[in-house]
Amino acid sequence: MKYPKENYVPYLERDLKAEDLSVPQFKILAQLNSELAVIGRLIESEMTTLISAGEKRIGDPDDWVEDFEVDGSITFILRKEDPAFNEDDDNILVELAACPFVYLGDELNHNEFQNWDHAMKDEFHCWLYHCLYDHTDLDWINILRIGSIWIDVKIEYQKYTGINIK
Repeated sequence: MKYPKENYVPYLERDLKAEDLSVPQFKILAQLNSELAVIGRLIESEMTTLISAGEKRIGDPDDWVEDFEVDGSITFILRKEDPAFNEDDDNILVELAACPFVYLGDELNHNEFQNWDHAMKDEFHCWLYHCLYDHTDLDWINILRIGSIWIDVKIEYQKYTGINIK
């Protein structure tokens, strides 16, 4: 078993290639991709709202805020039916940090395989789905183990104040 992070569930060590996926597995992955596209647009919308609020506060001379950061993460959690699921644990498969979120709602095809002779070359892949298979240690068998998603989006307001001590 491979432990990509201390708090992640163990990954299955089965080299399941895309061409070996069954029709039901392809359907599950397609549904996940569709749901992730919707989630990506919702996160992008929320982040845009938070950025506007931060910019408004920075533009207000009576507000103490000088800067802000919008941050977030998406945590992919194991299915309850998975044999490794433990009610007393977080059951985290992988977490994506906010850094790759710049492409969330761009509506572009991020399919890594579109120019290859590959079983998925003709599919549309949203950015979050692309991140799962290309920016994490998850392979297809472990992506199929995803049962739920936890999303964190936050704004952090910042102020720098010097101290005038003589």
